[in-house]
Amino acid sequence: MLKTYRRIAVLAAFVPTFMVAQHAHAQDADKTAAIKELLSVMQADQAVKGQAENWQQGAKQEAPLVLEQVLVENKTLSDKQKQAAVEKLKKNGAVQRMVDGAGTAFNTDGFRKDAIQAHYDAFGKYYSAQELKDLTTFLKSPTGQKFMANQGKATQEIWGSMMQKYGPQVGKSMRDAAEKEIAAAAK
Repeated sequence: MLKTYRRIAVLAAFVPTFMVAQHAHAQDADKTAAIKELLSVMQADQAVKGQAENWQQGAKQEAPLVLEQVLVENKTLSDKQKQAAVEKLKKNGAVQRMVDGAGTAFNTDGFRKDAIQAHYDAFGKYYSAQELKDLTTFLKSPTGQKFMANQGKATQEIWGSMMQKYGPQVGKSMRDAAEKEIAAAAK
């Protein structure tokens, strides 16, 4: 009888923990399912693909500048050797190879998988399962569909207008500072 009592006591001690773990797992599964549906409605796969393409294009634009910067920062070559290297780099296609190879990490299955997982992690961190379901319901509504259709355009318009207003003054300020630095260095 004492053995049976001990078994029951041990089992009773673990049952609440087991039940809590099962409940937490069910909540996690519910939240994961809610995130999956939200990402589907948001067309996250296409958004990730578009962002990857943008970042890859940005890397391609930066590639020649990176090549130039690395050459300028090189401490083993003399200025004369650097000038000769510039001509070789142009003639041997190095600049084009740099451009062609830039940002390829953004165009991989690993990147896409990690980007989607980042969505799961972020949404899971900031929203409850019910909030995720509410967001999905909203995004499926006519207003939500309109929001999704225009969100990118509205964001571009907002940041475009800000760049039109502040871009020239930032550019002028940088140019004035560069001219001042060069003038001081030339003295």
